[in-house]
Amino acid sequence: MRHSFSFSLSLALAWIWAGCSSSPTDALSGQIGGAENATVTVSNLGPNGYVAFDTVQADPRGRFAFHASAFADKALDIYQVNVGDNLFYIIADSLSRIQVSGDLPEDKGLATDIQMTGDKWSKDFAEFVSASAVLNDSLLQWKRTVTNSSLPAEVRNAAKAEYDAGRDQVVELARATVRAHRSSPVGLMAVEYLDLSADRALAKQVLDSTKALLGHSAAHRNLSRRVNQQPKPRVQQRRNGLIQPGMAMPDIALADPDGQARSLSDLRGKVVLVDFWASWCGPCRRENPNVVRAYEEYKDRGFEVMSISLDRDATKWKRAIEQDGLAWPNHISDLKGWGSVVTELYGISSIPHAILIDGNGTVVATHLRGARLEQELDKLL
Repeated sequence: MRHSFSFSLSLALAWIWAGCSSSPTDALSGQIGGAENATVTVSNLGPNGYVAFDTVQADPRGRFAFHASAFADKALDIYQVNVGDNLFYIIADSLSRIQVSGDLPEDKGLATDIQMTGDKWSKDFAEFVSASAVLNDSLLQWKRTVTNSSLPAEVRNAAKAEYDAGRDQVVELARATVRAHRSSPVGLMAVEYLDLSADRALAKQVLDSTKALLGHSAAHRNLSRRVNQQPKPRVQQRRNGLIQPGMAMPDIALADPDGQARSLSDLRGKVVLVDFWASWCGPCRRENPNVVRAYEEYKDRGFEVMSISLDRDATKWKRAIEQDGLAWPNHISDLKGWGSVVTELYGISSIPHAILIDGNGTVVATHLRGARLEQELDKLL
């Protein structure tokens, strides 16, 4: 009888814990650090926000499971999962079998360290959220440095350059994700990370591409309404947007590191990259190898670089030129930092920035980075 009782007790304990561990009949299950004994709810989007339709209690190890019956009448949609004071999103329907793992953040809000298996769409979106969180954390740190008036101007300027570059990265990550998943729920969710006033056309593409799959969902209807209510796309003033292709490039004459005057017009007849940078600018220094590679490749075909520095310290400026191997002779600066005459003349509000001009001094392209520079040079040379 003791053996029978022991077996029965074991069976009963297994039955009790079954609700907190994964099984083939679970639509959503997992184990998350920080979710110990937490209340876990799953909600779908209604007219007035997300409304919970099932709730479970995580066990002392942070394990939880929602039986497939919870999703029995659910169509493919975007669902919100709340774990205590945190939340994340899944893409699921009545056939879903999703497993999650990871850790909750210390602060309330979106859980960004969540991994998923069992559903590619949910997994892809979780990875996008994690990548966005890393970039946004960096942005927050740079912003704190920029706004810290007790720090030297050079330190804050360097942080501003990093912040501008990081902000561009966040937008491009969202756009790239939307483009890569424009026909899936992932694209529909990633659109929420975009500014519809600037990306209305891209959002409209996603709506059209996902209508058959998700047209029934509140998420699709809500986005459709917002896109339709969006005013005519405003003309955005792009950073460093004063100088545009087709314009005649204004001339400039400043001193080089040896005190010799050099002017842009001295290079007339050649294709010239006018490169705005500074020794304290991290993104500029990381872009320099691309400029060096282009110079070495095209210098014998009529290509030159005019580097205009926003430095204040001549020693640091000269050291950076040497350290980064900027072998061309055309380096100029008035050593006034952001107070330089070039910031107003060329409308420079962030660096790095590059403007490509042809042999007649006409602007061919702007905002060139990486491989784009070589693509433009191939056309001209």
